[in-house]
Amino acid sequence: MDDKELALESLQKGAQDYIVKGELTGPTLIRSILYAIERQRIESEKTREKALKIQFDEKDKEILNYLQENYRISYKDLSNKVNLAASTIHNRVQNMIKEGIIKKFDTLVDPFKVGYKSIAILGLSVNPMRLEEVAKKLTEYDDIQFVASSTGEYNLLVKIIAIDEKNLWRFINDEIKILEGIKSPIHVSSFIDIFKMTNKVNFKI
Repeated sequence: MDDKELALESLQKGAQDYIVKGELTGPTLIRSILYAIERQRIESEKTREKALKIQFDEKDKEILNYLQENYRISYKDLSNKVNLAASTIHNRVQNMIKEGIIKKFDTLVDPFKVGYKSIAILGLSVNPMRLEEVAKKLTEYDDIQFVASSTGEYNLLVKIIAIDEKNLWRFINDEIKILEGIKSPIHVSSFIDIFKMTNKVNFKI
């Protein structure tokens, strides 16, 4: 559509370009894709440069390794393990929280062992214009443990836990399929057993 307002809205919501159907040619499309790739490369480089500016050294990695083993460990005990003052460790931890390196301190629970019989990963194809909106909505559900955009066949991956198979499909049909922007079909992969489950990032020091 030759609609300047729609074009502007698309770009504001994350589209890399807007090409009018009647003006679409091979060279135009190739140029648009190459420009989009280059813009993404530049943005990724900026993100990496920003990450490098964050103070994150071997001591931080050592602190994180201990915190991931036991997030309730005291700064005093950590002080003895990493050879830093407790106040210094406190400041480093607070800085990592501020910079988003530490998302949160949490307890990892095996759903199967606490009564949840159905766990599934959903592959969703979402209209790119509504991807952020749909993802934000999905994060509001307690039954959903994980939401992430992805590359490949599906641009959104979702992990759901449910008491049983019936409740799993009821949730998918009543809560997910009705969201505007999600295309059919929805790919569902159910877990049979969990052999390893961790959120830990193991730093080699």
